[in-house]
Amino acid sequence: MKVCIAYMHGKPVMLELRDDIAHIDDEPQPIKNLSNETLQAFSDSISAIPYSADPGYDALVNAKRAAFIVDLLAKAVGDDCVSKLTHILDHVHYDVMEYLGETGDNDA
Repeated sequence: MKVCIAYMHGKPVMLELRDDIAHIDDEPQPIKNLSNETLQAFSDSISAIPYSADPGYDALVNAKRAAFIVDLLAKAVGDDCVSKLTHILDHVHYDVMEYLGETGDNDA
């Protein structure tokens, strides 16, 4: 199963489990105790959000993605994997904070 855990620079960041090894954008990552059931539960939680063209929809999806990435961080092994997940989390979190007007980028 393959799930989108973020959008960075307009491109989806995909997480996939192959032979019990996690891959982020086709690169193997040491994330322990990750299962297809976990990926399915995450996918189901995203699918359960009624689609809307409102920007709040994207913010809610990204909030769920951020929570999932935090869970992945708890299972990550090694500095490189933690760094990659943290970088992805930073992007997703920023998108949520931007929607909430909390980025400090406003001229108001």
